Amino acid sequence: MRVIVRLATVTLPLVLVIGCNKSEPKPDLQTTAASSDHPPTQPTNQAASRDLVEHPTYKLWGQFPAGTTVTQRTTTDSELTPGQTVTTIVYTIKERTEDHIIIESQATTTYHGGRVEMNPPNEVRSPRLIPLPPGVNKDAWGVEPKSDQTGEEILTVSGKPYPSRWRKSRSTTDAGEMFTTTWTSSQMPGGLVKSVSQVPAVKETTTIEVIEVKIP
Repeated sequence: MRVIVRLATVTLPLVLVIGCNKSEPKPDLQTTAASSDHPPTQPTNQAASRDLVEHPTYKLWGQFPAGTTVTQRTTTDSELTPGQTVTTIVYTIKERTEDHIIIESQATTTYHGGRVEMNPPNEVRSPRLIPLPPGVNKDAWGVEPKSDQTGEEILTVSGKPYPSRWRKSRSTTDAGEMFTTTWTSSQMPGGLVKSVSQVPAVKETTTIEVIEVKIP
C-alpha cells in the first residue's frame, strides 16, 4: 500500500510518499503549490482588483543570489520492510530578478533493493507578487498559525548553525495518523531545515534534512 501525504508547512511544500512497502516514492519536485506558480497570463478584473502579496516561493528564496543550491535528503524507513528508500533533491536558484525567481530541482532516488532512478531537472518559475487568494486576510498571509507545540533550536548544516523554529503537527493518512516535527529557519534558502514524520500504524519514519548549502 502506498500513501501520498502533503506536508503543509511555511517552508517548501513537499509531497512525501509513505507506504508500508516503500515501493515507488515519487517526491514532488515543485518548491511551492502549483496553483500559484502559474497565474493566468491575463488576470481577470476580479483578480486584478485584489491586493498583491508576495509569492511564498519568492519570500523563501528571493533573499539569496542566483547560483544558490540546497541539497535535501529524504530517507524513508519502515520496520515492516527491509532497507531504506533515499531520495536526494538538489534545488538551485537559476534566475532571480525583482519580478520573478526560477528554481530548478533534480531528484535521484535509491530504492531499498538497490535500484537507482535519476529524474531530469525540473524548473519552476514563480512571480514575486500574486493576487491575494479570495477569502484570505492580507494580515494573515504567510503568518504561521498559533500553536503551543512550537519551540526554538539551533541546527547545524554544512558547519553553519541555523537558528530554527520547530513545530509539531498531526495529520491523517490512509495508513493512519502521522505525527510530524518540522524545523524552519529564515536563514535557510527555501526555509526548510529538517522534518521528521512518523506513521505508527505502519511503523514508518520519513526524515527530510538539508545536508548541504552553497551560497555564492
